Amino acid sequence: MAVRVSVGAAEIVALRDGEHPLDRAWHFPGVPAQAWEGQDGRPLNFGGYLVETDGKVVLVDTGWGPYLGPPGGLARPAALLEELAEAGYTPAEVDLVVFTHLHPDHVGWNLVLDPGQDPRPRFPNARYLVPRADWEHYRDLEHKHPNIVQQALPLEELGVLRLIEDGHRVTPSLRAVALPGHTPGHTGYALGDREAFLLGDLAHHPVVLRETGWAQRFDFDPEQAVATRERTLAELEDTGTLVAFGHFPHPGLGHVIRKEGRRAWLPW
Repeated sequence: MAVRVSVGAAEIVALRDGEHPLDRAWHFPGVPAQAWEGQDGRPLNFGGYLVETDGKVVLVDTGWGPYLGPPGGLARPAALLEELAEAGYTPAEVDLVVFTHLHPDHVGWNLVLDPGQDPRPRFPNARYLVPRADWEHYRDLEHKHPNIVQQALPLEELGVLRLIEDGHRVTPSLRAVALPGHTPGHTGYALGDREAFLLGDLAHHPVVLRETGWAQRFDFDPEQAVATRERTLAELEDTGTLVAFGHFPHPGLGHVIRKEGRRAWLPW
């Protein structure tokens, strides 16, 4: 179910595309099983966030989509468009689609792929804003996931792609913030004076807020990912900033706090 929260004059809607079991040993291969004792074993969440601000409707990430999914599939059919409709929006009302990064589970609803027809943008009135470092990396990567090939790379030929850098103003109130490490161009999006901060895959599980050194299997540069995570979480701790993590249990919204001398997750 789509979850809506107001942040000043803006609205953030958490959209769930689907869930998939968290295989702890596979996703965090360097972490021993006993380190997980007492931790939540809920599935990984996949989806995106819609931000309505400054008269614009901005979709941040588009999930796995309807064509491909994780090994074994999602627990239910990909539902991001259903959740968008439930929140009161149509694809044509989306003005901008922006990405935290170009991993396959963040780009899946970008395009419509009808048999025998050329791909077309699923959000027909939107520009698609991609962090430049991720675009250049995945464009030139020899082996690419099919979702990247089918759902991300055609954006350029379709004329809807715009490459962005750290500090880019998506709208006057929504700003791109480079958070590299998980991918070369991994990017968060700060709303206002960090009243809210969409953090993408800065962390994949609430325990990682405390165990910032736990590398995730898909971290492009694990050392940089750890450094970025530690710096960013330290800045956010106890600030009151509403934060959003792409894979935390839906809706993935909450606060980074200090509890009993350790950093912790306080769900919204």
